[in-house]
Parts: sequence; structure tokens; C-alpha cells
Amino acid sequence: MSVILNTTVTADGNTTVDGNGKLSAFLASGTFGGATVKLQHQVGANWVDLGTETTLTEAGGAQFITPQGSLRVNVSSAGGSTSVTVIVKPIVA
Repeated sequence: MSVILNTTVTADGNTTVDGNGKLSAFLASGTFGGATVKLQHQVGANWVDLGTETTLTEAGGAQFITPQGSLRVNVSSAGGSTSVTVIVKPIVA
């Protein structure tokens, strides 16, 4: 199983990810510094949160599945101390 995304976020912004349509994990850990880290998928022209389980303000994670191939990690309200490692990885190969 390959990691789709393994990155550290330090500021507001978006990191796009190619989804694979399979059961996957969204994990985040580090210093949030007031930040909210969300996993979103693209529906038409809009980016939509996958749900409350994939909206984090502290270390945590969730399983998700979506048929959408365009995903992104959205970071908002990041502070000067924000440094969060985010991993998106398939659970099922």
C-alpha cells in the first residue's frame, strides 16, 4: 500500500491529493496552534468537507471512502506555532 500524501502543513492553504476510491485513512498529528485541518473532496466545482470525522483541531484520524478522485487537505486559522503532519493512506490495497 502506498502513501498518497505525507506532508507537514504550517500555514493556511490547500494541498491537493489524488484519491483512489478505496477505504483510506486520514491522520494528523503535531502542533495545531489553533488550526483546523480538514479533508475535502471535489463535487462539481465545489470543495466539500468529507464530514466531522475528517475535520480536526487536534491530533486524530478517521477512515473514509469516496468515489471522488480529487481530494484536498484544507488548513485554516493556522497560528505561528502550527506544524501538523498529515497522512492520507489507503487501508485496502
